[in-house]
Amino acid sequence: MADFKKELPASIIRQAEKIMAEIQKSGSMIMAVKAGARANGFVLGLQCSASITDDAAQRLQTEFDISTEIKLKELSIWAAPQH
Repeated sequence: MADFKKELPASIIRQAEKIMAEIQKSGSMIMAVKAGARANGFVLGLQCSASITDDAAQRLQTEFDISTEIKLKELSIWAAPQH
């Protein structure tokens, strides 16, 4: 997670790190997508409850999206047939 973590309460940081780890440890594309969706719901919940600013929500969502995209690319390369 980026340096904007300083803006976030410790409880949010801990949960965000757990979700990030779940994305990064996903063993299948389905699990990675599910973890990415969970991350999206987490950020939306924080934003709707005004627990974090809109800017912080956008940066957190971007971190999750990038991590999910990287993981999906890794998994798709693994799943590609080797010729």
